[in-house]
This record gives sequence, structure tokens and C-alpha cells, in this order.
Amino acid sequence: VALVIDKPDLFPDNWIYIHSPEAKVGRIQNFKNWSPEMVPDLSKTCIGMEYFCSVGDAIWEASDTELLDLATHEIETLGLAKAKDVEDGTIIRQPKAYPVYDREYRQHLQVIQDYLAQFDNLQTVGRNGMHRYNNQDHSMLTGYLAARNLLGEHHDLWNVNLERSYHEEFTKEEWQSRQKPQIAAPIG
Repeated sequence: VALVIDKPDLFPDNWIYIHSPEAKVGRIQNFKNWSPEMVPDLSKTCIGMEYFCSVGDAIWEASDTELLDLATHEIETLGLAKAKDVEDGTIIRQPKAYPVYDREYRQHLQVIQDYLAQFDNLQTVGRNGMHRYNNQDHSMLTGYLAARNLLGEHHDLWNVNLERSYHEEFTKEEWQSRQKPQIAAPIG
């Protein structure tokens, strides 16, 4: 649910996660903090109230009016803006926005990768194309590298976003070694 709010600044972050059991919203993006080009004018703020749901559940099936009312109520309840300051809103429903990671995820992904490898002129990019929870920077990088591939370069898009440090996937020993302070050797 995107809301245009008649306030120049709501919060300094690009997004905040909401963990309150009283709220249904899971994350709030502040689009203006990504770029001032994403608001109708600089005296306004546009936020995205993200409701995590599945096709067919109560949130998905709610009318646009019901969702706008819910988002407006929650933004006020959370203390970020007054309902009277919400000037406009729109609803975008995105099915299958997140890949499902289960025990067989890696095996299922390998089947997809093996099948797609047959097609020399096909590049898969982004979250849905790669069945991977990439962030925006990774998704954009796969698109960029796919374009470079079409121009004759050879980039393995499946190698984007595999950094263990990015995912904070460390063994106990690796994590403990990262926690030790680095002490510079004395000079002379």
C-alpha cells in the first residue's frame, strides 16, 4: 500500500521493520529517502506499507478501500503520521514476491538451473527470475550483467549474492575470529 503523506520527513531510514503484534504491516519503506524523485513534491513523503500475505488470504482479498483504510489507521497507530495527513494512496498486489526456502530448496534450484542452461539466449535475473531472495542491489547487478552477457561477455549470474559474509553465514570458529579486536603491531 503506497501512501502519499503531507509531511516532508517521517523518519530518516529507507525502511523500517515493524514487529508489533498490534500491527499487520511488516515493513514500511520511505521512498523519498531512496530518491527525492519518488515523491510528487519535496513537501510530501511517499511510503510503502508492506503487508506480507498470500494469494487468497484475508489481506490479499481485502478491497483497495479496506487496505487504504488499514494502512492509514496503522501509520497513525504507529505514531508516524496523522490519518488526516494521508493525501492519496494506491494498492499494488505482487504475488509470489518472495522465494520459498524449504529443505529441498537447493535441489529444486539445481533442477531449474540445469534446465535453463540449455538456452544460450536466456538470462534470468532478479528475485523471481533466480528464485533467490536478492536485495535490490543484487537484482540490479544481475540485470546489468545479463545485458553485458548479451553483448558478448560471460558472467555467471548465479554467482551474484553468494557471499557468506553478506548472509552472515559463518561457522562458530569464523564468527569468533571476526569478534576478536584487531591490534596493530607496534612500530619500530
